[in-house]
Amino acid sequence: MSAHLIERDPDAYKKLASVPSRYPDITVRTYEGDFFTVLPIILSEIPTDSFAFFLIDPKGWRLPLMALAPLLRRANSEVIFNFMFDFINRAASIRDPAVFAGLNELIPFGDWRQRLEAAERDSASPDVRKSILVEAVADCLASVGQYRYVAETTVLRPVKDRPLYCLFYATRHPTGIEVFRDSQIKALEEQSRARATGKVRHAEATTGQREIFESLHDMAPNELAAFLETQRQEAKALLLRLTPDSPATIRYRDLWPQILARLVVRHSDVNKITAQLRQNGLVAIPGWEKGRRVPQPEYRVQKAAMTPRYS
Repeated sequence: MSAHLIERDPDAYKKLASVPSRYPDITVRTYEGDFFTVLPIILSEIPTDSFAFFLIDPKGWRLPLMALAPLLRRANSEVIFNFMFDFINRAASIRDPAVFAGLNELIPFGDWRQRLEAAERDSASPDVRKSILVEAVADCLASVGQYRYVAETTVLRPVKDRPLYCLFYATRHPTGIEVFRDSQIKALEEQSRARATGKVRHAEATTGQREIFESLHDMAPNELAAFLETQRQEAKALLLRLTPDSPATIRYRDLWPQILARLVVRHSDVNKITAQLRQNGLVAIPGWEKGRRVPQPEYRVQKAAMTPRYS
């Protein structure tokens, strides 16, 4: 295992330079300089047959995405991109030419500006505005990096129900999106508990009372459970939309990753949904073997031509 760490500030780099000696079991290389200047050197030092995991965590939001193309397009690699949503959401409404140009460099493709303007005219909710920006960034990452799957998870402010930043994960492999969703749901559960505790402590410190705020702690897991159930219901609808009409079919191994890429559900959730839809007669899987409880990767799925049965 090796790590490549970059720091432009001379004083901060002095601290960074001490890192390699603290981790003798890992090859750690440090670089003093601008990230985009150092990037070709780093890419040349990573063996072509090695898997690479890139964490892109820019300070602020001024980042030309196309300049990252050599990194994002590297074969056998995945990326986590920290999208500073709170800053970018505000900047998207600023008409200053420098800010306008900077956002165009970060999100270079798509009609997201027109969609934001339409949402503002319609007095759309903050969630609609967020979904427009999140979708735009995901589409741009997928396009520039030639990724098959891009998923996002939101990190909320500690005691406010507002997004602080969004983490985008991009991969070309179905296993990657499966592991990401499993990890994301575990992280959301922990975030829910931690934020509930933080809200209680904040309320107690602000008001000097505790008992009346204890319910906040109990509400948070219920809110997460409701969100995950909504995602599963949307996964059911999406699966039906993606499944072709008979006689056309889609292999299950090509179907379930598309659902995980768009919704916060586990692979096991989609397995159960598919089995239930088959039982209800909404989808047909002709090669389903007797005794199987969940679909197999090689199965072919199609919309059922028969009258559905509901249970």
